[in-house]
Amino acid sequence: MNVTNPDLVLVRGINSRWFKENFTNFWIGFGGSPQAVPKEDAYYVGLYLESPESAITHIGIVDYIERYDNGADFYLKAIIKLPNQINPGHAIRKHENWSLSRLGLNETQIANLRILLESI
Repeated sequence: MNVTNPDLVLVRGINSRWFKENFTNFWIGFGGSPQAVPKEDAYYVGLYLESPESAITHIGIVDYIERYDNGADFYLKAIIKLPNQINPGHAIRKHENWSLSRLGLNETQIANLRILLESI
């Protein structure tokens, strides 16, 4: 991975059906159009569940990324349920760039967890 901003969280909009069916696959795909593919690599992916939740409910720690024409697959090492759902005030259809601090997470604690997971 070529992460230049260690605080970056790519928040991806997904529906609850997809989440339930793919939770155990530990991957999040981006694609379909050039605007739907993140330009930067990130250590973290936030999961925004559409209605009825309409909130960011989980954060995934990225293990590795596979980029290809018009797409990218982010494979996750872990998915963590956030202690408090975050309502961004609007729907997230594709993805948005957020930060750990904007999600109310301690950057040092999450980075330490990510580093610890690399040894597993």
